[in-house]
Amino acid sequence: MKIFSSQKMMLFLALALASCFAIVLVALRMIATGTPHFRFLVWNLFLAWLPFLFAELAHHVRKRRVLLAAIGFLWFIFLPNALYIVTDLMHLRPYLAIPLWYDAIMIFSFALTGLLLGFLSLQRIHALVTARFGRWVGWLFAGITLAFSSFGIYVGRFLRWNSWDVFTNPTHLLTDIGRNLLTPHLGLKTAVVSLLLCAVFLLTYAVLVMWPQTMQEQQSLL
Repeated sequence: MKIFSSQKMMLFLALALASCFAIVLVALRMIATGTPHFRFLVWNLFLAWLPFLFAELAHHVRKRRVLLAAIGFLWFIFLPNALYIVTDLMHLRPYLAIPLWYDAIMIFSFALTGLLLGFLSLQRIHALVTARFGRWVGWLFAGITLAFSSFGIYVGRFLRWNSWDVFTNPTHLLTDIGRNLLTPHLGLKTAVVSLLLCAVFLLTYAVLVMWPQTMQEQQSLL
């Protein structure tokens, strides 16, 4: 059985090259400044690869329901890491030794690669859900997933929790989230940030999914 088609292999190589390019930008910055600042972007990018790999694995075990459910849960929990890198733009500020435009391109390269990894993994799982339950359930699943991921990004960025805390420290994680939601001004901030992120992600994902379908329809008319 052929595991990877040529198109999938090209996609994987393109994502790997994009990741390597982003990492090289950080490495050059570290060499130029002599400081490890922004090396956390490399770790964040590694975490962004996990949902992509989980989604690919889920596709290959889709007929084994128990294993599919376990891998799907891991994918769901780690997906916010892929979209989280967008918020690393908050670290963009003037630095004497490095032009601001360089840091902007560097962070953007990480954020864009993370978004692609996240959206492509969602597209993979979305297809599985659609095949089993239908188109509308598939889109409902995608919307709920992006809403959860947006909230997860807030929890990671502002409450400073990680995906693996779901397994290692669930009690404190839930307590902190509950305290945040029950505090009026923090609850409002949580809702606004999560909703805005969800809107951006959902609109972008919809374009990403529908664009190839539109192109195919145009090609059929020629």
